Amino acid sequence: MMKYVIAILVFIAVLAGLLLFVGDDATLLLTSSAETGALAFPPIELTWQAVILLGAASVLGIIAAWSLLLWLYRLPRRLKSGVGMRKRNRAIDAMEEALIAGAEGDADRARKASAQVRKLAGSTDLGHIISATAAEASGDVEEAALHYEAMLDSPKTRPTGQRGIAQTKLATGDLPGAVEAAKEAFDANPRARWAFDTLFKALVADFRWTEARDVLEKGRAAKHIDTDMLRRRRAVLLAAEADYWMDQGQHDKALDLAQAALKDAPDFAPAAAIAAHELTRQGGQKRAAKLLEDAYARHPHPALTTAYLDLYPGESLETQGKRIRRFADLAPSHRESQLLVAAHQLRAGRAVEAWSVLSPLVATGTPTARLCLMAAEAERALGNERDARMWLERAATAPHELDWSDLDPEGPGFDYTAQDWRRLVFSYGDTGELEHPRAERQEGVRRPTPEPVLAEEKAAEPVSASVAAPAPIPVVQPDADLSDRLDKLLDGKAE
Repeated sequence: MMKYVIAILVFIAVLAGLLLFVGDDATLLLTSSAETGALAFPPIELTWQAVILLGAASVLGIIAAWSLLLWLYRLPRRLKSGVGMRKRNRAIDAMEEALIAGAEGDADRARKASAQVRKLAGSTDLGHIISATAAEASGDVEEAALHYEAMLDSPKTRPTGQRGIAQTKLATGDLPGAVEAAKEAFDANPRARWAFDTLFKALVADFRWTEARDVLEKGRAAKHIDTDMLRRRRAVLLAAEADYWMDQGQHDKALDLAQAALKDAPDFAPAAAIAAHELTRQGGQKRAAKLLEDAYARHPHPALTTAYLDLYPGESLETQGKRIRRFADLAPSHRESQLLVAAHQLRAGRAVEAWSVLSPLVATGTPTARLCLMAAEAERALGNERDARMWLERAATAPHELDWSDLDPEGPGFDYTAQDWRRLVFSYGDTGELEHPRAERQEGVRRPTPEPVLAEEKAAEPVSASVAAPAPIPVVQPDADLSDRLDKLLDGKAE
């Protein structure tokens, strides 16, 4: 606006300057050479100031006339544009209403608002997108699927329709349909991250391990997944496939797959256990032992200990103790190695040596149920009945360890079902953490060590409700200081 005002002021100033410059003395005489006829007119004498004013008025008149004609020419378009703007604003309001109704779960209101969007927007594609989004938000999966299907007819919205169909089928459990839709989109555009994620999830959910591995490779080529995550996921898929072929009696194939899994993730304990089992079947006991030792050195795990001891059945406690010491020395500072040694000392009846290992562990932090039960067993073996009962009461409220400390000594270390492998692809594959399958299934946790003597003690004197209800106390203090009593015991002066 300001620039127009400035232009008018400049024009007036220039005009005034011209009028002052020419003055009122200078005149302009207009004559005609024709003496007769239409062109003949008497001489006209004008001052230059009048000429300048007439010229300025003529220019302004021409500008005004042109502006009027231009306004009249644009008037129909303006009228149409105004109507369109109102219609557009109504369409936006209808979109907002459809999405809000969908978020609130009001399917009827969302459906009506979506229909109004399709009518006002004048765009079939936009109408389907809003309708599908509102239907999904309100939980109407069938209607959302219909709109996604309709999007497949337009090249512009086909990828959006494929995504909606794939994710809808995956959510409703139609895994073959989800695979088909996501695979078509991924083949057409490998850069589509959603297609990679949906296709991989659908294949894993359908237990199609080999195809899932192929998709992982394509995902790496498209830079959808980093190398570490890819290796961990692939290790789980290979181990799951090895477990399947082992159940089918294809032992050579199972061994190859398990060893391939260990190349991707050398610390993946389930793959090591499967490979060791297959090597033992083929008489490769030494190779199996070396494989388990390498895996334990990288990442100590109680299931690896069980698998290792299973390689040497029927050994005496003394021979087994030497083997356990050698195995624990692979990771001597690890808590699992210390518990492994303590558990063997208890089985061998050497409670004093067991206490020398357990005492620093139970004095640090909050002891778990596993530690409390081992402490109770050690106290009972030392003849401290009262302290044994205190540790048993403590175990009732102590936290459980969800790291396979409750393994069944007679059962497999990694008793995974296909559903467990499926969960493990993401839990271990994405974070590197080995989840406890029974904890994920919310099943009961077994006690770490069978203790018939302690069971008799609990039957004779049940734990009172007043003891079990409160939160666990920081540390149970026996009659004498634990370290002092341990020193006496080691000197042969036990109380």
